[in-house]
Amino acid sequence: MHPRGDKSFIRKGYDMKKVYIVGIGIGNRDFLHKRAVDVLGKCSILIGAKRMLDSISDLAKETYTSSDSKSIYEYIKKSSHNIFGVLVSGDTGFYSLSKKLTELIQGDSEKQENGTEIELENIPAISSLQYFASKLNLSWDNIKYVSAHGRKLNIISNVAFNEKLFILTDNEMNPSNICEILKSKGLGNLKVSIGENLSYDDERIVEDIAANIVGMIFTGLSVMIVHNDEPVSKENIYRAIGDGEFITGSAPMTKSEVRTISVAKLHLKNDYIVYDIGAGTGSVSIETALKLSDGTLYAIEKNQEACNLIIENIKKFKTYNIEVINNNAPKGLENLPPPDACFIGGSSGNMEKIIVVLLEKNPSVRVVINAITLESLNEALECMKKYGFKDVEIVCVSVAKARELGQYHMMMAQNPIYIISGSGNRYDS
Repeated sequence: MHPRGDKSFIRKGYDMKKVYIVGIGIGNRDFLHKRAVDVLGKCSILIGAKRMLDSISDLAKETYTSSDSKSIYEYIKKSSHNIFGVLVSGDTGFYSLSKKLTELIQGDSEKQENGTEIELENIPAISSLQYFASKLNLSWDNIKYVSAHGRKLNIISNVAFNEKLFILTDNEMNPSNICEILKSKGLGNLKVSIGENLSYDDERIVEDIAANIVGMIFTGLSVMIVHNDEPVSKENIYRAIGDGEFITGSAPMTKSEVRTISVAKLHLKNDYIVYDIGAGTGSVSIETALKLSDGTLYAIEKNQEACNLIIENIKKFKTYNIEVINNNAPKGLENLPPPDACFIGGSSGNMEKIIVVLLEKNPSVRVVINAITLESLNEALECMKKYGFKDVEIVCVSVAKARELGQYHMMMAQNPIYIISGSGNRYDS
């Protein structure tokens, strides 16, 4: 039996080491619970960042200063000590160094070969989310939580889709900068709660609307909660939106049944970057953006009146994860991030140029094209053939809807639409 399965068994010739990963809580020593203190008292050496080791210097233990999981693991393997206490901030299961260190310890296939067995135990603690929510007298079981520490974070999508969003900030993505982003998207009126140096003597809690937070200075030890009383409606995410629900003008609009199929053919994931080229009133943009809870949609439209309609529909459906680009394609694509998927509703005669730019940005981009004329259909197919698209599919959609004529109903046909879809082949020579 493996030693981890029977603690009384130690394989002959093997060195058994015990590693406790101990969450030290929110920071103030008063919040370090008895179990954690008892465990730290048993350790022959304590490991962690300097400020954490300083907070428990009264235990008079030998220490090793590091906050890098790989260096900590290598030290543990080589050290002559046998009981280690690794200190991590907050709770071990909440955006903690514990995650990577645990993976290293449990996933090292060579640890038996070098004659070492490591038994691991995580000791939980109070997280910054728990503490801050308690200070605000908020229940935190319905709060979405994210971290900006060394991560690419889509602030707008996370705010738009959640009533409450907790953010672990950092120096670059700090509360002031986050509020600047919210303000730029027309969300400067949202209430924001910010906690700085939580649990310490210089703790500061600020609550105001995002627009008023812009320009304020906060330390790197800050967290925040963005309150959005009108998030994206979950009802809208899972249904097809009727044509009559959109704010429309003279700009063209992809009709409901065609829109549903076209969006499905994009093969979306929630964190995708998507282009809608020739966005018109924004009907495809809206239905697509509703599926991007951690992504962004760029609506590219050359007509200013149509752009204004898209903006109005964004406000109506709360899809603030849409960026409107008032320009022609492919020129309007120049400064945009690489797309995972692209819907082309109108190319203004630039189909091939658009395809070339899309493939330059992402060789495996998923493309869906709507065509009304046979000439447009032929152009789309020629482009996909020329540039080596795979899994190319053509669907012809003919929709007829009933219309009341007195006491009778007559089926009224819409123009047939060709939906062409395919994926760029990143391995194509």
